[in-house]
Amino acid sequence: VLYLGGGVINAPERVRELAEKAKLPTTMTLMALGMLPKAHPLSLGMLGMHGARSTNFILQEADLLIVLGARFDDRAIGKTEQFCP
Repeated sequence: VLYLGGGVINAPERVRELAEKAKLPTTMTLMALGMLPKAHPLSLGMLGMHGARSTNFILQEADLLIVLGARFDDRAIGKTEQFCP
């Protein structure tokens, strides 16, 4: 799963190219929303306390997270010790 934070906001073309070439389901923090259009087949939408519950479950079950430009703050991941055990 590709997990995007606000640090990638100036590279939307590269992020989209990575997601599409690697066929990575992609989630975004609030600051990265729009990096992949909501209707894009690889978009999981926003994660965290204001995100979709299904997106959070997908993250918890992921074998691999590729994280770019994110801070892992509590609104996105909740309790650190319980995030993607």
